[in-house]
Amino acid sequence: MPKPTGNKAGKRAGLVTRIVNPARKLTVKTPLPPTRKGSRTREKLKEAALRALEHKGYRSLRLTDIALEADVNISLVYHYFNDKADLVFEALRDMVSIRRHFEADPTRPHEPFAALYYANKRFADFYQAHPGLIRSLLHFDEDNPKFHDLYSEVNQDWMTHIADNIRKRAVAVNLSEPEAFAIAYALGGLVEKFLFDLYVERNPALMSEFTSTSDAARFLAILWFRALYLANPTEAELAKFTKFDKLHVTDIA
Repeated sequence: MPKPTGNKAGKRAGLVTRIVNPARKLTVKTPLPPTRKGSRTREKLKEAALRALEHKGYRSLRLTDIALEADVNISLVYHYFNDKADLVFEALRDMVSIRRHFEADPTRPHEPFAALYYANKRFADFYQAHPGLIRSLLHFDEDNPKFHDLYSEVNQDWMTHIADNIRKRAVAVNLSEPEAFAIAYALGGLVEKFLFDLYVERNPALMSEFTSTSDAARFLAILWFRALYLANPTEAELAKFTKFDKLHVTDIA
């Protein structure tokens, strides 16, 4: 398959390298004074927007689609949001900001391979369950400079967090912050491109090989582990990918 280039490559891979059109502006409706009922309604509309984005896509989405999804009158949507971009911005902002709370999950393991598998499994599960939402997110990021800036900041924070963890686990190597960030960015891009092609583009070759998110997550975790530790996981951690134990290229032309 030809390798995409330019902005098309960034869009398909879900990477943080994006082109912004500064001419586009987002008009945000002045927030209404918060009330308990109003807050519940806003949340209901944002949840409906995410569901509608999943099966309609951002560029085909209309506010009437969201109103139908939420089972409300279209006038109620306009009461809380200025337009489609305003509502989608808030819905997607809340979704991508979940990454900021990743470390707060008390079930997150800390042992090296288990931690890598856990993180990749969460991403694989989300990509598999929400391919339409992932595609909508990338389209909105491409069309909306304000969201682009927010999403880039969230990704930057996430990559910095991963880089900090790499530096902590490799103290003897004395990696600089830019070096660790480059490693995190490269490995993170590998994960996003792989999951995008598997679950959003539905690449037949990948789909035939990875029939569960567990397999996809384990495969990615093994690649991360080998790249970071220059070693193989245990036999139990390799599971069905036992050939990785002997995978090394010695015959280089």
